[in-house]
Amino acid sequence: MTATDVPAINGGFTGAAATAPAATPRIAFQAHPRLPWLLVPEGVPMQVLIDAVPVRVPNTRAWFKGVVSQRGNLLPVFDLAGWAGLSAGDAKPLIVSAGVGASACAIACAATPTLLYAEREATPAATVAALEPFLGRAHASAQGIAREFDLQRWLAAVAQDITGGASG
Repeated sequence: MTATDVPAINGGFTGAAATAPAATPRIAFQAHPRLPWLLVPEGVPMQVLIDAVPVRVPNTRAWFKGVVSQRGNLLPVFDLAGWAGLSAGDAKPLIVSAGVGASACAIACAATPTLLYAEREATPAATVAALEPFLGRAHASAQGIAREFDLQRWLAAVAQDITGGASG
């Protein structure tokens, strides 16, 4: 705060602090340590599914991990990092549900989803080329650069490519 940034009578600020955009809290997840934090669209809920083990579906791609039950609803489980060509490593990923209703799915994550405070727009860091068409603006946060992720568009793009691969 500078000398010209003084509290106004209504509790706000005057000067440069009045025009500075406030950090917006957004839910974000990280599918792989080499991928940026991905910001889900506002209003899309996420929930860690404790001890969820996907049930494999035969004749599907390796990045389609199967299905899990969330309160009686079957959710498809996707390995976004595997789809982008990154190896999973030895760590057991967390399974996280995203969305509600017919558009809900689950994603394998390398880190627990978190509430990021997306600050000013930032220059995006290099990312995996396959993921780039589904990424939007980059934002600075305490965890580093976070990118907006169009989950619904990604799901629509990969939906027809789930079958026909090794079920490994």
